Amino acid sequence: MPSVMIHNSTSSHNLTPTTEDFVQPKNGFNITIMVMQVLVIIVALLGNILICSAILIHERLRTHFTNYFIFSLSLSDIITAIIVMPMDVDQVLKNYKWTYGEAMCNIFTVAYLIAAPLSMLNLLAVSIDRYNAIANPLHYSNIMTPKVIVASIFSLWTYAILFTVIAMAGWPMYPSSVLYGTCHFNIKPAYSVVSSVINFVIPTIVMCVLYFKIYKVAHAHARRIGRHENISHSAVEYNSGTNGGGTSERRSMSKNIKAAKTIAILVSAFLFCWMPYTLVSSASILCGRKCYDNTPEEVITLTLLLAYMNSALNPFLYAFHNRDFRESFRRLLKLQFHYI
Repeated sequence: MPSVMIHNSTSSHNLTPTTEDFVQPKNGFNITIMVMQVLVIIVALLGNILICSAILIHERLRTHFTNYFIFSLSLSDIITAIIVMPMDVDQVLKNYKWTYGEAMCNIFTVAYLIAAPLSMLNLLAVSIDRYNAIANPLHYSNIMTPKVIVASIFSLWTYAILFTVIAMAGWPMYPSSVLYGTCHFNIKPAYSVVSSVINFVIPTIVMCVLYFKIYKVAHAHARRIGRHENISHSAVEYNSGTNGGGTSERRSMSKNIKAAKTIAILVSAFLFCWMPYTLVSSASILCGRKCYDNTPEEVITLTLLLAYMNSALNPFLYAFHNRDFRESFRRLLKLQFHYI
């Protein structure tokens, strides 16, 4: 799970630390990873700022309630790009020595542990939103009001922060978060297991069920369209005066299904990026010190880098699959270049 962290640069595998754990010489591999992280930071930061700016500036994007959750998702990616990833780069530069004190280490830990669960929970929320739009189109506007959306987003952020802070305060592993001059995640393995189940396994199962139901609705919709297209031309002309409402409903349904497909792609990308790190970290947590020692650092580092890449990938997915975002991006970029 994204909240199960055994990050090599922070030595957060929640196992009894030793001096050897924190003495890792710089090498070509680490420098390569650092350079790649810097590139991911730049792309993720610029891309997600562009997403947030587009939603805030262009009213057309704000009329779609789904984009409120996209805005929240982009904010969590910005946190990852501003706080989490730069700290990782800093650790490589300083040979994994922490120089910012325990308070900053705890802030780093909180930011690290809330970012990925927030992304998953936002994706779950937007999946529920798309399901309601498709399964209950007549009641959707009454169910998903702006107040409900804002309250949902506020609840997600409050839950993610409290879940992490309470765990750090109530389930500490060591007397201090900084040992041997290195910041590590001072939480017990039980937290990682619970967090994995609540914030990753359960949401994944729920989303799979939702998209299976969406698929069934979309399949039935496609069959209805097929039957409609088989109607003779004369019959269509005869009913043309009374068929406007049906055409409008079909267009609305098609639009909602297309939006659901886009969100399904975002969910798939998230799972693809985070699943390898989830499996590696969970195995190390459950198996203990022996498994961690037998897991190559390169595997942990590369799977974590892949997880980070999800924050940089999302803006491209929005732009590729959503025409409104593409148009907003073009307008924003033209405006920026106009003032340069």
